[in-house]
Amino acid sequence: MHFLHLVALLSIVHSVVIAHDHSTGHHSRHQTRSNKKPNFVFILSDDQDYEMGSLDYMPLLKKHITQHGTSFERHFVTTAQCCPSRSSLWTSKATHNTNVTDVHAPNGGWQKFVKMGWNERYLPIWLSQEYNTYYTGKFQNGMAVNTYGKDKEHAYMKGWTSFSWTLTYIRQYSTDVIRDKGLKYINDAHKAGKPFFVGIAPVGPHVRTQAGKGEEHTPQPAKRHEHMFPNATVPRTPNFNPAKASGGGWVQKLERQSAENVASNDLFYRRRLQALQAVDELVEAVVQRLEKLKLLDNTYIFFSSDNGFHIGQHRLQPGKGCAYETDVHVPMMIRGPGVKAGERVMVPTTHIDVVPTIFSLAGITLRNDFDGTPMPLGQIGSDGDPRARHEHVGIEFWGDVASEGKFSHRDGKPVNTYKSLRIISDGDYSLSYTVWCTGDHELYDMSSDHTQMHNLVSSNGPAADAIIQVGGQRYPVKKVRDRLDAVVQAVKRCEGAACIKPWATLHPQGDVKTLRDAMAAKYDLFYDNQVKMKFDKCMAAYHPSNEGALPAAFHSSNNDEGDGNGKQKDTRQEASLSLDTQAGEDA
Repeated sequence: MHFLHLVALLSIVHSVVIAHDHSTGHHSRHQTRSNKKPNFVFILSDDQDYEMGSLDYMPLLKKHITQHGTSFERHFVTTAQCCPSRSSLWTSKATHNTNVTDVHAPNGGWQKFVKMGWNERYLPIWLSQEYNTYYTGKFQNGMAVNTYGKDKEHAYMKGWTSFSWTLTYIRQYSTDVIRDKGLKYINDAHKAGKPFFVGIAPVGPHVRTQAGKGEEHTPQPAKRHEHMFPNATVPRTPNFNPAKASGGGWVQKLERQSAENVASNDLFYRRRLQALQAVDELVEAVVQRLEKLKLLDNTYIFFSSDNGFHIGQHRLQPGKGCAYETDVHVPMMIRGPGVKAGERVMVPTTHIDVVPTIFSLAGITLRNDFDGTPMPLGQIGSDGDPRARHEHVGIEFWGDVASEGKFSHRDGKPVNTYKSLRIISDGDYSLSYTVWCTGDHELYDMSSDHTQMHNLVSSNGPAADAIIQVGGQRYPVKKVRDRLDAVVQAVKRCEGAACIKPWATLHPQGDVKTLRDAMAAKYDLFYDNQVKMKFDKCMAAYHPSNEGALPAAFHSSNNDEGDGNGKQKDTRQEASLSLDTQAGEDA
């Protein structure tokens, strides 16, 4: 049976007893002019890329959201896989804090989400004092019809006024069913007369998961879109199926794809674009319904994806889960009251920032345990200082990855455990740094090497005199890498404010807020002496004890010059970071 016919939504509406969180409810400066609570609609696509140009094929999204709202051009996920990413999205917690690290039990999926207590501590619970909340579409894997709600481990979703999840609707297209459910919830919310949050999560352009024998292992578009884009191919960027192997870890061992393989992956790409057309139509239908009900002017509409996607880059078969830009860089647009039309925000933001952003826009006091911070809508930082906005994105992954498409078997299911960092200062530096559990490292200067083809720390890499420019100054790679290693260390087990301001962990005096600040020569010995990020072994789940010691904090003398002999003191005291994280379970 085609995926087209298999994925749809439960028509029975479940009424949920909603828990209240009395830590919320205070007003903020983001309250709308009418002093009426704004509404929210969040549209979340599945596996949609940014780097391969998928947005260029969504004219209705551009017409209704992009042109009327703000685009976050450097928005990232912190784990490039659906269940971990979605868990972080709705909790504002890094994956090492949710400990939902896989797409199925025991380390991920709905069962792990419930086991870790997140069904009691996520967005709809927190909004429930003042909002009606609705959800339709994909939330987590593992919500099977024969197990969902049967016991504590498979509990019902809490916090939602109404929700629908995926079941079989014969001869109906999944995205269309989800669209109609979302529109119904908007109608219901309007009739209820309370502020509302509606989550709409179509499965497009995800690959269909139940292709029959001899059928294409590709995404499934609606019949009305199957003829579109007949000549579209994966963009032939420098990292597309390169003649010389690229990347790190297991990726650098991949064989070059054959002409047949490339043609198959081009078909996969076209199917993705076709499947996105129904998502594009969904966006228009939502905007038109809000407009018809006279709700549009007081509603924030978010559009994003749970993770990015790669097809052929670095010789990879279709899939996600890597730390490359294709996988972690995703679309994010927001339209709503007070949001600048046509604005492009260039500072880095993440999915962990989404819930704090919704809180801020709703006039709700931020929780102290959020790992994220509100995204800038019209301002860079609360005090107008660009340095008030974090410049880093901590990225992490544990376990293996599965490729998709006709030739997916060629990549196997390799160990894919790593810690990674993106650090960006607009107009200055843009770096990507990854530490694999195997001991491999990757460092790319994204300002000059956006497709990540020149690993500056490869054993077969560039000359020893390679340099990176930071703050207009040229530095040896090692000097920059020492700083990046320290930031990876600072965020690897961070919680709350430590995730937002890792430089404060390393420099509690507050005089270092950016990589540019940290490059001062007086800190060279401090960073050179830092314990580097390393894994004891490659594991399929998160275990803090497997990921080494925490970093030291800088302790200066009176003049910040060291011990009086021109050298800094090697204190090696661990920063105060919470380790209160339940260890994972190996698959």
